[in-house]
Amino acid sequence: MIIHPESKLKEFWDLYMLVLTVACALIIPLQIALHVPFHSSLLWFESLLSISFGVDIVLHFFTGFRFENRIILDPRRIAVHYLRSWFILDLIAALPFFLIHGTDAAEATQLLRVIRFLQIHRLLKLLRVNEVFSQFQRKHALNPGLFRLGYFVLLISLITHMLACGWILLDGITDETDPVTIYIKALYFTVTTLASVGYGDITPHNNIQRIFALGLMMIGVGSYGFVIGNMASFLANRDIVRANYFKKLEEVTAFLRYRAIPSDLRSQILAYYDHVWESRMGQDEAELLSDLPQSLRVDIALAMRKDLIQKVPFFREASEDLLRDIVMALRPAAYIPGSFIIREGEMGDCMYIVSSGIVEIVSRDGSQVFTELTEGSFLGEMALIYKTERTASARARGYCDLYVLKKRDFDFILSRYPAFASHIMKVAEERRREAASR
Repeated sequence: MIIHPESKLKEFWDLYMLVLTVACALIIPLQIALHVPFHSSLLWFESLLSISFGVDIVLHFFTGFRFENRIILDPRRIAVHYLRSWFILDLIAALPFFLIHGTDAAEATQLLRVIRFLQIHRLLKLLRVNEVFSQFQRKHALNPGLFRLGYFVLLISLITHMLACGWILLDGITDETDPVTIYIKALYFTVTTLASVGYGDITPHNNIQRIFALGLMMIGVGSYGFVIGNMASFLANRDIVRANYFKKLEEVTAFLRYRAIPSDLRSQILAYYDHVWESRMGQDEAELLSDLPQSLRVDIALAMRKDLIQKVPFFREASEDLLRDIVMALRPAAYIPGSFIIREGEMGDCMYIVSSGIVEIVSRDGSQVFTELTEGSFLGEMALIYKTERTASARARGYCDLYVLKKRDFDFILSRYPAFASHIMKVAEERRREAASR
């Protein structure tokens, strides 16, 4: 009955609680500031909060947690961990203090306004928002800078709303009776003060209001610095790959000019780098993932290339382990328009799988086009089995990205899978007889 902390159920429930907590942070301060009567709609909302927060407490006793990069699913450890961390705050947030509103004691003692402030205990749930956001960011691998910025925008919006409600409570808006206008004016004053603009049309009139306004200014200064710092960090990290690419391009351009490379060849080289940038952001996959353990590198390679490999008839019967070895042996290669990938008559020592682009199968001189190969097609596969000459030439019609499998790598893989090697020989012999009959 233990719920995995990274399950879809846990993620759905966390998102539901996040929405409910944000709604709580919007409605309760507004209700207190504007002295909204406690009618049936608020009763249903408060009941929903207590029930949901109570269910959340129960679920936490049956939900595993992450500790030192390990998932803990032991019920006793889960209970101890929750009791020592969030249980008290969650319990306080779930208490139905709203029930006091309907009692005679509350009306008789005229403590209704004071009792309203007890509803603020619901806002303790906001302390868990950061945890939910962090888990969501880690699970879905969101951009850290963008995540921090989005989280800060939500946080500062809620804080601004609460401060506006605080200004209403301090009677900062006295010339209006319409609740909507009162809130909009209070929000206007809060935003202009936080932004250090302050047009002076709404001003504090007593010491309490002045102290409150000073606090707004201090929060505004800190928030402004935080926003600028995060925006600069986000933009710098967002463009770091592009910056590295332009640096590489400048080095190549300087080299070509220094060596007086002809302009037409220089244009082809720069166009090739543009293609590499657009297709894989100018990055070498093997180098980029070199820090990862072997098992993760294999999983990533399999996720990227498994569907592509299984389109090759040789590999349709391959086991999962064999496919893992094959994907690690593949090497990416890019070809510019008009370049020959293989030439008729040369000895074959590899096969190619088309990842993107169009490859033309042409005559030796390239004057006649026999057929075209697109994404998922393959060529030169017989060279993996037989050491023979190429029977036709292959030319890139546009920019083409291919994966190359060398014969020596393929032979090494087959030595580890003798049964599959026999299957490959049978398939190759059948294809050879079909080619000969045609």
